[in-house]
Amino acid sequence: MLIYHFSKYSGPLQDQHGLAATLIVLGLLLLPRVFYLITMYRAIDRCSQPSRAMSPGLVWLSMVPLLNLAWDFIVVFMTSSSLEREYKARSRPLSGSYPALGPGIAFCVLNLVEWIPIINLIIVPLSLVLWIIFWVKIARLSGNLD
Repeated sequence: MLIYHFSKYSGPLQDQHGLAATLIVLGLLLLPRVFYLITMYRAIDRCSQPSRAMSPGLVWLSMVPLLNLAWDFIVVFMTSSSLEREYKARSRPLSGSYPALGPGIAFCVLNLVEWIPIINLIIVPLSLVLWIIFWVKIARLSGNLD
């Protein structure tokens, strides 16, 4: 009887289908983040060495849980700063200084506020919109460097 009881146990780690589904969902949730970081990497990488405010590879530190809450501020600022320096070095017109910095910092701040219950129902969609706006602006600016 005891052996039968344990063989029928289906915990979260023993349920292979549940584990596979969890890994797939986590992978799908991380996929946009990976593509975002690829964009930040490429944006900094397209800048000449003197224009870079940070090494492109350092953007991947944003994949470290909890560190990303602080590191995202650095990635946003350094990417924006690198693009500004590169545009000035190439004598290209740029509207304003530190391109896309406003929505980038705003999404970072909202990521910190997302941890507050109830408020996060409003903050999460707003943060997502600002993240996409920043991402698109950086992609366009770095695409113009080719």
